Order: sequence, then structure tokens, then C-alpha cells
Amino acid sequence: MQTINAALGASLAWVVVRQGGKPEMVSVGVPGCTLQDTQTLLEQSQLRRHQRAWRVICWRRHVGTLLFPDQEITANKLQSGILCKLNYKEPGLEGYFFLGFTQPLQSLSVIKNVVVILVEKLKDYLAEIIAKERAAKEMQRIVSQYKALFDRAPVLMNSFDKTNRCILWNGECERLFGWSLDELNQQADPLALFFPDPEVRQKVRASVNTSPAVDMHEWHPIRRDGQTLTVLWSNILLPDHSILSIGLDITERKKVEQQLEMKATIDDLTGCYNRFSMLRKLKEALKACHPNDPRSHFSLLMLDLDHFKSINDRWGHLTGDAALIHFCEQIREHSDPSWIFGRLGGEEFLILMPQINGKAALRFSQKIRAALAQTPLLSGAEKIVLSFSAGLVFVTDEQADTSVLLTLADNALYDAKRAGRSKTVVAGAFL
Repeated sequence: MQTINAALGASLAWVVVRQGGKPEMVSVGVPGCTLQDTQTLLEQSQLRRHQRAWRVICWRRHVGTLLFPDQEITANKLQSGILCKLNYKEPGLEGYFFLGFTQPLQSLSVIKNVVVILVEKLKDYLAEIIAKERAAKEMQRIVSQYKALFDRAPVLMNSFDKTNRCILWNGECERLFGWSLDELNQQADPLALFFPDPEVRQKVRASVNTSPAVDMHEWHPIRRDGQTLTVLWSNILLPDHSILSIGLDITERKKVEQQLEMKATIDDLTGCYNRFSMLRKLKEALKACHPNDPRSHFSLLMLDLDHFKSINDRWGHLTGDAALIHFCEQIREHSDPSWIFGRLGGEEFLILMPQINGKAALRFSQKIRAALAQTPLLSGAEKIVLSFSAGLVFVTDEQADTSVLLTLADNALYDAKRAGRSKTVVAGAFL
């Protein structure tokens, strides 16, 4: 169109193509012309009166006032003009081509014929230009939408190139981790911000550079404030061989799962394992136990607080709960970290003591008994000295059954109670 302007001495050229009621326009030259300006010209009375009949309309003077009726200074820049209708066979497709000149033209009829021939040759090309312009705008709209989706989606999306430079970092990544894209790329190794451990970082680097993990994999990156997160990451290999990482932050969900797991395995009042967990731990210990491997042998100590009912009756259930908590605190304070301690129910407890023989387990029970005597439970101004009875079994055989072991320990426990309480009775080695 610039070439046409130059060849014919025109100042302004524009083409409008309308398809499906939506007009698109391309304009070159001066004065600047908008789509609204073209509609003003196309809707003026002369064209409406001869809407179907005319093919070409020429103006020798004052065409600028038709294009820019409310812009006197701009209107005076154009004098003559030619408007040619583009005749398309396709239903719903119509177009118009306009040339404007700054001076009145005496040879307008000659240029008119040239324009008719020119437009006939160019109408398909002009329609294609408009279609490309429309496609470009639509593509720009789609790109803008996807950019907005990329930035606002509640999904982590990022990509690192082979030099460890971050090339994609969406809004959710910045919100969750606390680092912007520019801040990341100021670091020699951005991944070190999230994975301080070199071995873990190397695995992460492989997953985002050379060996993409298609399935969701759980990682534990560190955010800017030092909090450790739990994130599921999957990697997609793109056609250009770059890798797009997509992640979900499941930190809160993981916390809830851990809380539920704790509620399922931990006794709410005392904080030790509950009955279900203790029986499972006992089964696991029995399965690993072998007669010829002393390291797999263990002691099982069943304990029951003495006169617990009288504590509840005299001081109330809150004091009874405090007695259970105090008892457990003393056991934990003097226990080895490898021991497994749980509440079977009520005031009855069980301690699984790996690699501890019967004599050592017996000494431990005596130690706890002495600690309880030295550290009584305080209830107001009163001191309540707790005591317990216990049954002890030393286990050396994987063939033992949990119910048999618990029966042995329970029988030994009741022997201790019948013997006057505050004692530990050893059931003997179980072979």
C-alpha cells in the first residue's frame, strides 16, 4: 500500500474488510486514520443511497471533511479521494479500498480506472492481509490469555536451561518460594537456594535438565524464609528439548496427613503409642527375632499403675489424667531412644526394649520405681507418690505369638499385684 501511495501520488491509503460483521482495517500514510473514521465515510448519505449500485466513487474536493467531519485541521489535509468496493463472491465478505490526495486531481478519472484494475488484482491479497492481521490479533489475544494463565494459575511452572539459568518462573512459584525470576538469575546456582544438599541438588538438576521425571516425584525445597516445603513435581519434555517442570505444593496436605497418622498411632492423652501401634511394633519385632542372633532379642515389660482407681475417686479424673502423663514422662526421661513405649488402655502400658536382656530390663523397672518415689505428682499442696506393678518377658524366638507373649507378660503382671504390688515379676525366657 505504501508502494501504491508512492506510485499514484496519494497521501493516504486504507483497506477495510468485513467478514461476519467484524471489520478489520489496514492504513498507511497521513493523516492517521482509524476504523471509526472509515465507518464515518462509508455511512455518509451518498453511499447509503447507492449502496448496491456503486462500484467506485470519486471526490474531487473536500473528501477530508467526510472522513474527519469533526476535525477541521485534519480534514483540510485531504482534498480528492477514490473509494472502491471490493466485490467478493464469498457470502458475508465485503471490503473497501480508499486513496486520498492532498491536492484536487484533474486526472481523477484516469486514476479511477487504474484503481479499479489495481483493486481487482489486489482484492484477494488485501483480504489475505486483513485475515493475517486478524489472525495476528487473535494470536496476541491467545498469547495474552495464556500468559495470564501462566502467571496466575495455582500450579507451579518453571524451566531451567542447561546452564542452570531460570528461563520460566510463573507467579505461583514467586508467591510460594519468595524469589523473583531476576533474583534467581543473579545467583551462580539458583537451585542451591532451594536444595542446599549437593547430592539432592544434583538429582533435581538431572530431573530438570537431562533426565525428566514424567511421574510425580516428591521433593522438599526450602523457601526464602527457611521453611521446608513438600512439593510434587512432574517434568514435560517440550519439542525444543527444553523441560517444563509442573509442581503442586502439598505442604499443608502433608501436615494434615501427618496429623491424621499421628492420631491413628499416638495416644492423645499421654503422647505415647496407642494399643494398635504397639501390637504392630511387637509383631515386627517378633518377625525379625532369631534364636541365633542376640541383636534381635528383646525384652517386653508390661506395667500397670497401682491403685489408679483410688486416685480418680479421691482427686478426680483430671488428676488421674495428670498421673498418667506424669508416669509416662518419667518413663520417657529414663528410657533409651530406641525403645518403643505405648499405652494398651486405661492405666496399662507396654515397653518393647530391643537388645535388652531380662536382667537389664528388671533394673530399668526398679530405676523407674525409684524415680517415681523421688518425683511425686503434685496435686495442689498434696504429693502423690505413684507406683506400678510389672510383668517382664525376655524374647529370643521368632516363633512366639503376640497373644502368647502378652498373656505371659499379663500373668506375670498379676502375679506382681497378688504379691503386694509395686513389684516386677519375670516370666522367664521364652524359647
